[in-house]
Amino acid sequence: MAFLLSELGWPDIEEYLHHDDRLILVVGSTEQHGRHMTFASDVWQPWEIARRLSERTGVLLAPPLNYGMSLHHLSFPGSLSLRPQTLVAVIADLLRSAYGHGFRHILLLNGHGGNTASLQVALVEVLDELDGLEVRQVQWWQLPAVARIFASAFPDLPAGHADASETSVILAIRPDVVRLERAAYSPKATMPPFLSRQVFARRFPHGVIGGDPRQASAEVGEQVLEAAAAVCEEILRNWTRNT
Repeated sequence: MAFLLSELGWPDIEEYLHHDDRLILVVGSTEQHGRHMTFASDVWQPWEIARRLSERTGVLLAPPLNYGMSLHHLSFPGSLSLRPQTLVAVIADLLRSAYGHGFRHILLLNGHGGNTASLQVALVEVLDELDGLEVRQVQWWQLPAVARIFASAFPDLPAGHADASETSVILAIRPDVVRLERAAYSPKATMPPFLSRQVFARRFPHGVIGGDPRQASAEVGEQVLEAAAAVCEEILRNWTRNT
């Protein structure tokens, strides 16, 4: 079973910190994922990787941050976003809290590309402030092992958002919520230099960037989840407790 902070009490964490200072923190978003997927997609994907990691390593897994920097999705009903500076502040506060308890090795598993800049700003700020803290920020979809699987499975499809690649991963996690009969995309649309909410809605009116989601495969999704978990497991196992 995964070792979940949400299911424990403070004496359990006190005991954990006697022998381990590692923590997994998932950051996602609540944003549209095309006509065929749910708003939780960017949380479910890194959370499934993190759940497998915790189960295999015994490393404590914190509750996920379900909101991220999704301003460019706000033309689609239901998308909720933090401002970039808000996300910076939230991540910095969470890391400071964890550090104060004695956590020194934190795997920050990000599920949404729009979060990346804010996460990096938060890390610059916090790592300069907190001596001895080590944080590894992982964008699971950018891991070389993951990229190779997607490239092999969908060689003629561009990668993007809510596309065949991302839909494959959700099919492996929650096939019951994927409605491929509603999927639609914009095959001739190209990425602009900057993706604002207005540009997103005009260029990708279905909410999908990249290749046809209907070519997705749960088998490919499972391969990706296992590949990402293996890379992250190596990171966790190579960390040694600070003394």
